Amino acid sequence: MGPDLPSRPANRPSIGGMPDKTPDCAPALPGYSRASVPGDRRVTAFKQNETPPAWCELRHFAIVDLIDGQAVEQRRDNPVERLIVIDGTVQAMLPGRSLVLKYNQFLDIADADRWTLIGRDPQSQLVRLAGNWGTDVGGCGRFVIDNDAHPVNTGDPVTHRKATSLDVHYHDCDEYWIVTEGRGTAWISGRFFPLGPGDCLAIGMGHYHDFPTVEQGPVRGAFFETTLQGQKRVGHLWAHTHGPAVAKPERV
Repeated sequence: MGPDLPSRPANRPSIGGMPDKTPDCAPALPGYSRASVPGDRRVTAFKQNETPPAWCELRHFAIVDLIDGQAVEQRRDNPVERLIVIDGTVQAMLPGRSLVLKYNQFLDIADADRWTLIGRDPQSQLVRLAGNWGTDVGGCGRFVIDNDAHPVNTGDPVTHRKATSLDVHYHDCDEYWIVTEGRGTAWISGRFFPLGPGDCLAIGMGHYHDFPTVEQGPVRGAFFETTLQGQKRVGHLWAHTHGPAVAKPERV
């Protein structure tokens, strides 16, 4: 189980501790598509009942809302499963044991095919992640982002207008942003994606990304960085500090 992480780590003004930010970016560019478009397997934004792009290690996600005492039974869908609590308190009941998860804590389920989740606060929310990622993974947690009156970008420079202070960066892994509240526009390597509740944005390894504008804020949700690849560096990476990104061109 992960530690109870702060929503804004001091050394990481970004997703999973993202500072509030807002860019002057245009709406979705022409050609923007979702996973619901028949035959398109490269699309980057999808919902929990849609098929993600073939390259994604995350194969399924679900946003689970619970009230105090409410129980939900679940069964394994994929080789690896992770639960991230983003609000309230949830008790995970597994065969022979139980574990209480609080805000911004997570649990990897590796030894059970069935489990029960019980809400232990008036309102609790978690994100369930299922897929086929490896054993060396990046970070995960809750993010909150909103427009800043005086946005600052400590990452790499971009030409689009920014209204938020999220640093523009890349990773040595794929990353997923799952939005549970609010609306805004994300940016990946020159493409804009409007996001709202229930959307998951898949960000391929080495692709610069940003959340420049919040239309209805704050935007809240969960982030998850899957298998580390290449140099396997952790956290946010910038060309001005770590060298140019080596992107997987098919992961966009």
